[in-house]
Amino acid sequence: MLVRIVIGLGATVLAFAITGRRLWRISRLIRSGQPAPERLQGLRVRAEAEVVEVGGQKKLLRWTVPGLAHAFMFWGFTVLLLTIIEAYGDLFKKTFAIWGFGHNPVLGFIEDFFIVAVLVSLGAFSVIRIKQAPVRRDRASRFYGSHTRAAWLVLGMIALVMITLLLYRGAQSNTGDFPYTWWAFASHVVGKALHPLGAGVNSDLETVFVILNICVIVGFLVFVSYSKHLHIFAAPLNVATSRRPHALGALDKTPDMDMENVTEDSVFGVGQIEHFTWKQMLDFATCTECGRCQSVCPAWNTGKPLSPKLVIMGLRDNMFSQASRLLAKNGDGERADPETLVPNTIDPDVLWSCVTCGACVEECPVDIEHVDAIVDMRRYEVLLE
Repeated sequence: MLVRIVIGLGATVLAFAITGRRLWRISRLIRSGQPAPERLQGLRVRAEAEVVEVGGQKKLLRWTVPGLAHAFMFWGFTVLLLTIIEAYGDLFKKTFAIWGFGHNPVLGFIEDFFIVAVLVSLGAFSVIRIKQAPVRRDRASRFYGSHTRAAWLVLGMIALVMITLLLYRGAQSNTGDFPYTWWAFASHVVGKALHPLGAGVNSDLETVFVILNICVIVGFLVFVSYSKHLHIFAAPLNVATSRRPHALGALDKTPDMDMENVTEDSVFGVGQIEHFTWKQMLDFATCTECGRCQSVCPAWNTGKPLSPKLVIMGLRDNMFSQASRLLAKNGDGERADPETLVPNTIDPDVLWSCVTCGACVEECPVDIEHVDAIVDMRRYEVLLE
């Protein structure tokens, strides 16, 4: 018992320290952007957006198969937070029960249902990624330019979370410590397969797999904070602070476009990454690289160089590459005049291929505002001349 407690809690503390440090740095980086006070107004409509778009997965469900798979994944991980609590409780007491839930057989069924639903969703995502692979479809793939290896690693880690969870629960069903009846159908099926190994081996397997389950979960937490899957944390915030207009709505204007605020140091539009608002920087960090915006972009679909997804990815890479300069308390050792975004990060042909139709914004499941960023960079280029 002591070994499982030490390993489980030790891995958790280490992972939380690494993840916390990373998230705090990203938070500071995003907050280094220009003010956008209007994004914190209208709390009622923002709360509605959270319920409909995050909870209800409204935009994702426009594409039926991937939408349903993502909805089951989202709600699966939400419900399976209970199994994570149970796993930590089982480190200390094998008959642990969550206060208020107890060992209700309905809870056991719901947990097992979502374990299976997540595994089925992983299968659906795998098929979609194979069929849509850029090596097969080139520009026609919505994953063209995305970090596909990282996506496969995430799918593998999620699968390991579910598999270790089932194996630990299955082994526990053979030691007499599993608290749920046959309503926890998947766990008992796995337990039946492990039963011939005997009670002693199953007891050891229970310890091994509960520790592995916790280690994979906290390892996944660290990986998410360093990858494009940061959207797991950032997407709800981005949706909550997005513009809530009718249709696309009017574009925001930068603070210096108010003539009362103009000084000799005023910057019109966006030339460097720090000219973007904190909300736009949050946009960059939120991109899931799903390629839905790219798939509906008329410029991309007619062979032009603009991909809304690749624009956001390029700006995100620039933001992270400039993090040390943006977060420095002073400019010692830093370039006084950083390179402009155009043409060093965004090619002019890409910038001017946009027809500002807003299809990318409408399609984005995490409410990234691609057009605003593109127009802001255009403003800078035009007024620079």
